[in-house]
Amino acid sequence: MAGYEEQGYLYLKNFFSEAEIIAIENILNKFHIKWLEDNAVYYEKGLLNSHSLTSGNYLNEEEKTLLFKFITQNKLQTILKTVFSETPIFLNTQLFFDPKNSEQKNYWHRDIQYTGMSVEEQKKAIHNQNVVHFRIPMKKESGIELIPKTHREWDLPEEFDVRNSLNGAFPSDDLQRGKVVGLNRGDLLVFSANMIHRGLYGHNRFSLDILFCDNIPEMRNFIDRNNYPSKEILENLGNKEMFDF
Repeated sequence: MAGYEEQGYLYLKNFFSEAEIIAIENILNKFHIKWLEDNAVYYEKGLLNSHSLTSGNYLNEEEKTLLFKFITQNKLQTILKTVFSETPIFLNTQLFFDPKNSEQKNYWHRDIQYTGMSVEEQKKAIHNQNVVHFRIPMKKESGIELIPKTHREWDLPEEFDVRNSLNGAFPSDDLQRGKVVGLNRGDLLVFSANMIHRGLYGHNRFSLDILFCDNIPEMRNFIDRNNYPSKEILENLGNKEMFDF
């Protein structure tokens, strides 16, 4: 696990038992069905992820409690301590699924490019503003293609053009340094949101992402308190420090 700081990701095969996956699977399916009902227009237009599973009224208190217990479990805490130098905080949850249009193309990106920062600000921020995805697939999927080390290194010229649709390039173009990490049910992929990556569609993918970030003002600005556990839920959780800021 010491390779995260150098490579920007960790792939942990069979990290979760079948029982651990089953414990949250129905909750994720329930949220997804309700989300599709309320967001059919956006799904038709190509949206391929949802977020904020722990806020709103799609899930009841018992279901949110089970989800938070999964998020705060000790073995995830162990991984967090190897990835972050200081205690991180919980940012959000997401579900990733296939687009409705099977012809829709995927796209290379860094999450940070959607924050409104200038390119120069992004170049600096990848060194001191960390957001990390914990991806947990519910079924076998093609996974993620990423470019190792780009959580700390800036794009090569070709990569920048592809990611930003410049000089005749498209975000779906193949990149020479891309590395595919295929995923199976029960695996865990930990990767930096700052690195160049793209999701690979197909196989009716369905994955939960849990996001954590540095406990710094720049990151806290992105946190929606509605995604945090209520006082009643918090009393039943361990590792509460991930909700302290």
